[in-house]
Amino acid sequence: MNNMSFVEIEDATELIAEALDMSELERECFFAMRNEEWTVKELVEETGRSRSMVQRALKELHDKGAVVREGRTDRTVYYVYQRAPLHEVRDSVEEILDGWYRDMKELLSG
Repeated sequence: MNNMSFVEIEDATELIAEALDMSELERECFFAMRNEEWTVKELVEETGRSRSMVQRALKELHDKGAVVREGRTDRTVYYVYQRAPLHEVRDSVEEILDGWYRDMKELLSG
């Protein structure tokens, strides 16, 4: 019997989250965004996490290419975040999956 466990993946966003190795909070932020713009303050309220934790998660998501950030000004400078367009994330995810496939093929061939 095979003891491997597989993650159930229902759509492309779940595949992206798995491929980009998102933390629990990164996933919460990423899934909350859908196609909308969010501020750090709004995501703090949505997730119930501290501002610094949300900022760290958003930085990681931005570094991974999963979200885009745009500076705004309204008496002070702040950022709004939203999911990166799927076509922009697709290449990164394909590279990760291709690398995983190559590594597994090499490992299995011995």
